[in-house]
Amino acid sequence: MWFLDPAHWAFMVRSSNAEWSQRPRRDSASEEVNLRRFEAGRRLARSQMSTYSNIPGTSQNGTTAEGNASPSTGLLKESLAAQLREAILSGKLAPGEKIIERRWAREFGAAQVSVREALNILITEGFVTKGHGRSARVLRLTDPAIIHTYQVRGALEGLAARLIVEQELAIADLETAMVELRRAVETNEVRSVIDRVQRFHVCMLAKPGNPFLLENGLRLIVPLYAFTLMRALAKGLDASPWVPQVANHQRIVDAIRMGNPQIAEQVVIHVTNRFMERYLEVWGD
Repeated sequence: MWFLDPAHWAFMVRSSNAEWSQRPRRDSASEEVNLRRFEAGRRLARSQMSTYSNIPGTSQNGTTAEGNASPSTGLLKESLAAQLREAILSGKLAPGEKIIERRWAREFGAAQVSVREALNILITEGFVTKGHGRSARVLRLTDPAIIHTYQVRGALEGLAARLIVEQELAIADLETAMVELRRAVETNEVRSVIDRVQRFHVCMLAKPGNPFLLENGLRLIVPLYAFTLMRALAKGLDASPWVPQVANHQRIVDAIRMGNPQIAEQVVIHVTNRFMERYLEVWGD
């Protein structure tokens, strides 16, 4: 696992800043292209966040996954998804347990197809997995899977931080996400905290406007934070595990604000390793 000692950090800052300070500045045409890319990234982020960053346990006001179903169908799917979600979060459905559509259709007094559509919502939210030709199951992440997730997350989010600096993107939205994260921790409400942490990381992944970066990042963090919420509620935890992580998230913002792409990337990788260590300490098997 990689850590920065103070001497190495000082050398890296001096050498990287010297190299970065010699970089040619952008001309107006480049800035215009960058602005268009930034706006495209913002549009993509909004569309993705509406799907992946809703607060677990709440509905999306009847919006359907397909977007063209009738209001009543959409509301039914959302209602069934909410009930299944709570069954997962309460432990009634255990991690790794098979979800039998016919059984839940009988319990809810609904058509089996409606239960299947509700499960599709939970798959999108990360609470349920389903392989090709297989039954849906409640998400279960092993410690090795969690370690692998954080290893790749560090690389992807480090790249996102570097691109944000290289493209000279404004980070007001990331700073706002940081403020909301801090406030959520102060409320000591675990669902709100996990939602705000997820929003922070989705915001960072979305900012460069690279759809491949965002898509692959979401594949990792959406199930991870869904499983985190399941674990936290099962253990009856409050927001205390996230108190020391507020400062680490602030380090990410500060590193990006410094304006050095190499430093920003390495800080994110380092901080992500710290997140992984804390995760395994609190929730490891």
